[in-house]
Formats: sequence, C-alpha cells, structure tokens
Amino acid sequence: MKKLLWIIPLAVHFAYLGQNMFRSFVKIDRLKSEQQVKLREKNELENVIIEYNDMIKNINDPFYREKIARNKLQMISPGEKIYRLIETN
Repeated sequence: MKKLLWIIPLAVHFAYLGQNMFRSFVKIDRLKSEQQVKLREKNELENVIIEYNDMIKNINDPFYREKIARNKLQMISPGEKIYRLIETN
C-alpha cells in the first residue's frame, strides 16, 4: 500500500513534466521554422544590397548613366526622335 501511495505522486509529476516537454519541443520546432524564414529574408536582402552597391559603383560610368536615363527615365538626347509602333488589328 505504501508503495502504491509513492507511485501515484510520481506518475502525476511525470505526466506534468511530459506535458511541459511536449510544449518545449513544439516551441523549438516553431522557432526553427521561423529561423529558416529569417535566413531566407536575410539572403534576399544581402542580394539587394549587392545590386545597389554595383549601381553605386557604375554611377560614374557615362554609358551606364545614359542607359538608366533612356530605359528608366525615358529621356532622349537633343535632336533625337522617338518612333512608337502601334499595333492595329
């Protein structure tokens, strides 16, 4: 009888401990997946930084400046004409 009384609190303690361990494992898994997402975001941002650094290095190149002015800003040099093709059916 005394052995049985000793086992009951021990079983309750292990049940409580098991529940906490399960919660801990779930939290660890969630944090690992969150870490994966943050690492992907970090890599994407590092690539953007590299692109911007390349743009900064090329800004003094006249060919690069003209390319940006023509393609992104749609500028032309003096005396040039722009021809637009319009498709009709």
